[in-house]
Parts: sequence; structure tokens; C-alpha cells
Amino acid sequence: MSLLLQRRQSPRADINVTSLVDVTMTVLIVFILIAPIIEQGIDVDLPKASATRLEQVEDPVTVSLHGVMEKGQKKGVIFVNERRMDRSRPYEALGETLTEIKNKQPKVAVIIRADKDFKYAAVIKVLDVVRGAGITTLSLATQAE
Repeated sequence: MSLLLQRRQSPRADINVTSLVDVTMTVLIVFILIAPIIEQGIDVDLPKASATRLEQVEDPVTVSLHGVMEKGQKKGVIFVNERRMDRSRPYEALGETLTEIKNKQPKVAVIIRADKDFKYAAVIKVLDVVRGAGITTLSLATQAE
């Protein structure tokens, strides 16, 4: 008789979310680990400066001045976005590339990123080439202090 008097338990209507939380945490950890790698461009050791962040124009062109070691000597290499300029005539190749980009995008902006130990004369020469290509919107990239 005791078996008949016991009340029947109703079926459970909850959802086990343990596996959902595990998957979500795994995806979050993957994004946290990969996010610093996603930054575009050439790895340049920028100088530090105290400046505020400016509004960016859509799809700016990045000109990177990067020092590389070759045969025991540090040589400068110029990149436009991630495309390496011709080594025999880097400034002429830079001017031609920027002129092509300017013809395709009349309101293009250029961001110049240079290693902090890069020669000042080379940075000035790149500024002249950018202005010679008819690009007037330009900025110099630095790291915040």
C-alpha cells in the first residue's frame, strides 16, 4: 500500500547548460589569445608620444618604415600596407604606388609608421613622396605613453 500512496515525481523541465558554458568559455579564450595577433601591418617599434586618438578616415593606407638586419647591417625597408617596395628604388616605387592609390581613391589618407630608430632623413623623404603623390591627409603613428 505504501507504493500506491507515494506521489509520482513530475519530469524535470530544466536544461543542462554545462556544455554550453564550456564551449562559450573556450571560444572566449581563443579570441582573447588571438586578438593581439590580428592587428594589421608590419611590426614597427613606434616612438612614444602623448597624443589623443584622431578620427580615422575610411580605409587609410599605411606606409611602414621598418629596419631589418641583412648581412650584419641594419637596412631600411618601405612597405605600403603589407606590400614591400622595390629595394633598388624604394622612393620611386612608393611614389608610383601612392599615385595609383590616389587615382583610385581621391580622399585617401596615409598613416606613416616608422621604427623609432629609423633615420629622420628617410621619414622626411617619405613625407615628400606622399605630398608629391597629391595626398594631403596624413598622420604619423606613435605609441601612447
